[in-house]
Amino acid sequence: MNIDSLDPNVFAPVSREAWLKLVDRALKGADYQEALVSRTDDGIAIEPLYARRSDAAPFTRRQTDRPWVVSQRMDDPDIERAFLQLGEDLANGSNGVSLISKSSPSAFGIGLNNETEVLAARLAAAVSGNSISLRLDGLSPAFAAALAAALEKNQHRPTVHFGLDVFASSTTREMTGSFKRLHDAGFAGTVFNAYGRAVHNAGGTEAQELAVMAATLVAHLKLLDDAGVAPEVTLNTASLCLSADQNQFVTMAKARAARMIFAHIAEACGISDPPLAHLYMETSYRMLTRLDPETNILRNTIAVFSAGTGGADEISVLPHSLTHGIPDPLARRLARNMQTLLVAESHLDHVVDPAAGAGGIEALTEALAEKAWEIFAGIERDGGLAKFIASGRLAAMVQEARANRVAKPIVGTTLFAMKAERPVPALGELGPVAGGMGLMPVRLDEGAGA
Repeated sequence: MNIDSLDPNVFAPVSREAWLKLVDRALKGADYQEALVSRTDDGIAIEPLYARRSDAAPFTRRQTDRPWVVSQRMDDPDIERAFLQLGEDLANGSNGVSLISKSSPSAFGIGLNNETEVLAARLAAAVSGNSISLRLDGLSPAFAAALAAALEKNQHRPTVHFGLDVFASSTTREMTGSFKRLHDAGFAGTVFNAYGRAVHNAGGTEAQELAVMAATLVAHLKLLDDAGVAPEVTLNTASLCLSADQNQFVTMAKARAARMIFAHIAEACGISDPPLAHLYMETSYRMLTRLDPETNILRNTIAVFSAGTGGADEISVLPHSLTHGIPDPLARRLARNMQTLLVAESHLDHVVDPAAGAGGIEALTEALAEKAWEIFAGIERDGGLAKFIASGRLAAMVQEARANRVAKPIVGTTLFAMKAERPVPALGELGPVAGGMGLMPVRLDEGAGA
């Protein structure tokens, strides 16, 4: 059923002015802005009512004919256990694997610590015969090359996102050389990450996360352009990496704004027909709580829904018990099934940008993109992201955002807290949490705000 098929004469026309008169009567003197208008952490106003946008174009996934990739983290430091988990994941709904290095900002106290050719060969053998997506997060260019060589022997070559990072490479020559070798290997997928999640998990705003994502993308564009790589090639091999949290509409708008920014950067490069961006989203570490961790399952569910309907190509879920240690099989199963239920039973993968035309989300998408572009332009004027990080300005910007965030009630922690916490099973203790871009992740119950 199309909304345009409804008889417009069923309801009498109502103007915004008439609606506001009714609102004023209901508010009984209360201030309209205070009572009904909320604001995001970036100060973007969210009105209670918007007109429908009939001419809005949808933002689509890179491959609209396929569901998003259900990615499961491979991050257990015990390598034998990690491979058992991998087999369980691939046999029960996952079609993507995210390999997390111990040194990655996304490790959160766990992660693989054995980057050898033997591991690469074993991984290639484990995924042989599976049409899956492999994602490397924080692993070295040498391991990426070893994995590429091992995977070339497979009859069914998986999609691979190699996850190169210009800020993690020791030299420009190493980065450009690794890029060319991995690009020439001919795998479907991407070669490097335009990473914004570190900003989110350290307490930054949505626009700041998007701005750093854009600045990372442009840093790679400049570096590879100097090495003779065409902007079209660079953009086609980029993976945009963002966090998804429990704020449904803001997460959806953030995902859509990322595609808008990507298209604007392509336009600035003189590309008339840019490729569609590849968007990877992981549920927020910042929103997890240690107390009453089962409430994290609800937060993760909203985050996955928002990422999927926002147009993510690939989604990974942090297990709800991660705050207590290495997640056990049940926590991993819940993280995996959270996505498979939304795909297999709710069929959200069949829906292309349901927010297109919704006045509120369209307005929020545009406002986030504009605010992010303003921050991004400032980073570029100051010499680019590398200098912005080295000077401490990125850390200061995120710290200010975190300090200014208004704390909200946290169910299970500050609201309806349990009198006695139940034991939470874990397979081992967490190690030190690694930071990225000079930022350290902080959880919601540690002062990151709601």
